[in-house]
Amino acid sequence: MQNSDDWPIDQGRPWGLRLLALVGALAFVMLGINSLLPVFQQPVKPPVPSQPKGGGSKA
Repeated sequence: MQNSDDWPIDQGRPWGLRLLALVGALAFVMLGINSLLPVFQQPVKPPVPSQPKGGGSKA
């Protein structure tokens, strides 16, 4: 039977990998938000072309 002191202690991940994982997670979230954003926006109506006022140019 092994003693509980024989178990290796997990030191966790290095700070560089933690930072890389955080940046990757934030990028993934931003991609998801940007892909869903157009769904929630109101459609923009195209501008009505203005009619020429007076002058009545003849071709």
